[in-house]
Amino acid sequence: MSRSVLILQQINENRNKMKPGKQKSKKGKKENVISVGNAGLASKHGFYLETAWILSLLFEKKAKNVLKIIEADPKTAGYSFEQSINRIKHHHQSGHVRQLTEFLAPALIDEMRTWKNSRNSMLRDMTTIHVSRQRMERLASEGISLYKRWNKSLKIVKNGMKNPGSTTYNPINNPVDEE
Repeated sequence: MSRSVLILQQINENRNKMKPGKQKSKKGKKENVISVGNAGLASKHGFYLETAWILSLLFEKKAKNVLKIIEADPKTAGYSFEQSINRIKHHHQSGHVRQLTEFLAPALIDEMRTWKNSRNSMLRDMTTIHVSRQRMERLASEGISLYKRWNKSLKIVKNGMKNPGSTTYNPINNPVDEE
């Protein structure tokens, strides 16, 4: 037998010897889950490009989740990040979804598109010129700041859609957030 097979057998035997109360449940545990914690960890250790990609995936996921609620259409899962932003902007401008117009600033949607375009521009530049560490760090830190505002707004929009009469907090006009 190979050495790796022997090691795996020893690990399995040791697991079986553990007391039942000491075993950790794998139920509900997901592998390779992209999370804000991963982005923070990547940023903390100086992996700014990875931070930007993780944030991008989170932005897209949140946008698609809101669109699923708004449109109730299975096609939303197939939208690209740009299409998701465009659909949210369309719904915002049309005014059909009151919570979207109330709790999501149009400037935030435009900032999201600008950040995405900056990310794409930086990646194109990486193939032809040297991209400085400061540029990658700036993109990551702008993404983290934008994520906080984007996440906060979309949570309020989703809560407002689930409970239409209960939402009284308007984060757009809150002077504390402006500082």
